[in-house]
Amino acid sequence: MNRQEIEAMLESNSDSYSEDYDDTDADPNWSSESEPDENIYERELLDNCNVTINTIGNNWNNDFSNGRLNSHIIFNPDVNTTGINPDIIETMSDASPIDFFYLFFDKEIIDMLVVETNRYANAKKNTAGLSRHARIRKWVDTNEQEIKLFFGIAMWMGMMKLPSIAHYWKNSILYSCNIPKFMSRNRFEIILSMLHISDNDKAPTNDRLYKVQILIDLLVEKFNSAVIPEESVCIDESMVPYLGRLSFRQYISNKRHRYEVKIFKLCTRDFYTSKYKIYAGKEATMGDSVSCKVVMELMEPYLDFGRTLYADNWYNSIDLAEKLLQQKTHLVGTLRSNRKRNPKDVTQKKLNRGEIFAKKSDREIMVLKWRDRRDVLMISTKHSNTMEEVMAKRGIKIKPKVVIDYNRGKGYIDLTDQMGSYSSCLRRGVKWYRKVAMDIICNISLLNAFSIYKGVTGNSKTITQFKDDIINGLIQQSNSVPEVPELYDEHKLLNNKKRGRCNQCYKYISRTEGTQIARKKTSRVSTICPKCDSYFCLDCFFRIHAYKKK
Repeated sequence: MNRQEIEAMLESNSDSYSEDYDDTDADPNWSSESEPDENIYERELLDNCNVTINTIGNNWNNDFSNGRLNSHIIFNPDVNTTGINPDIIETMSDASPIDFFYLFFDKEIIDMLVVETNRYANAKKNTAGLSRHARIRKWVDTNEQEIKLFFGIAMWMGMMKLPSIAHYWKNSILYSCNIPKFMSRNRFEIILSMLHISDNDKAPTNDRLYKVQILIDLLVEKFNSAVIPEESVCIDESMVPYLGRLSFRQYISNKRHRYEVKIFKLCTRDFYTSKYKIYAGKEATMGDSVSCKVVMELMEPYLDFGRTLYADNWYNSIDLAEKLLQQKTHLVGTLRSNRKRNPKDVTQKKLNRGEIFAKKSDREIMVLKWRDRRDVLMISTKHSNTMEEVMAKRGIKIKPKVVIDYNRGKGYIDLTDQMGSYSSCLRRGVKWYRKVAMDIICNISLLNAFSIYKGVTGNSKTITQFKDDIINGLIQQSNSVPEVPELYDEHKLLNNKKRGRCNQCYKYISRTEGTQIARKKTSRVSTICPKCDSYFCLDCFFRIHAYKKK
């Protein structure tokens, strides 16, 4: 008898009891302290029911004679449509790499970036108290073509690493680069500074992620419409390095980048990312841990189809396995020995190298311990304690089947992180949301486009070759950019209505006598070089630039 049946029985008994009870015969000396026997019976029955419910699944045994666990939960690819969207396969078999990238970085995303960047820049431009030398005073609204060019240059910088952004515009032969032919340094830096995603005037008070969440939601929706995951999926966290002040910044001492923004990702085969979620602080709810809530949220669209989820020991527990089984989903992964409800005779078992010990619960959840170079504790709702031979570096090795499948499934997200680290365009910056936006556009979206490109065309290009094609496509298609005064092909002196300090004189006096004296002594001139965007006296200009008479 389950809890619902007991409560229904008690409710019916209480109704009949109230109908038969005659208030005229009530004892006037009766009080609430003298509780009727029926209420005592109800409490005892419900307490026994709670004990029964809590102990279900805690009876462990080592009988694996039936083979695979939970064999009724099967993923049927004939019933569930999976893989790349058939419309993409049909219409893009001859498409170029940039066309696949535009599946995600499409007009909707670009228009949003253009509108919000212009809104934010104009608000900054109209701010009271700006210095008359502030760069934002020269702001000209950007457009779709220039945003494409901007992201193309950002990816280009990731392919060709230099110490700082300014080095890409240096005249030295040590840092020769063609980026200045497409955009000036001032224009690139002002767009990078003003790049925005949301309207600050409509910012909610209790949402930490409002500056970037709309972009994440749009891209995740496009990720899911392009590819539906197959049977095996994997959840793990990735990191976006960030050193600035942030309430939900994470510190991990054993990582190369110790201060980071944590990202939860759900990945499938061929390094494709289907879900992307930022960890913004404590998210635990009553009865659920943070890890359990994250898993159920990321897996929500893919439950009840018989899929198998691979996760590491930060997520896994007996409770999570039971929840997923109720949603017809398998769980496979490593397990921490101190988790609640773990079978202690398994976790505390002493083993020699190569030995295994496993038990399963009444709900067919297996906990297995295997001794390799160290103890390995696994949890699975589909595997038994079978062993298989695999080819290792030093010959044939015998491993549990659950370990072999876990290594294969967990490799989805490891491959995604590995490929995303190649020529990353992320740079040190003050704004955390800008780094996250660059990561999901220039890394995640590009990798997903590469995955679909290989699946549709069968082309054997490398990720580097694919990035080259994307960058060329973004730069070549951006043939209409706003006309700004910084774009000049050669150095020349022009008369300007305003006067300014000679750039070279100021630098020389600053080095020799200090900046305060340089502000007083440096002569003000009206001759300016538009390409350098700096004022020069005649002597300094002819000294630093080669001058040829026409």
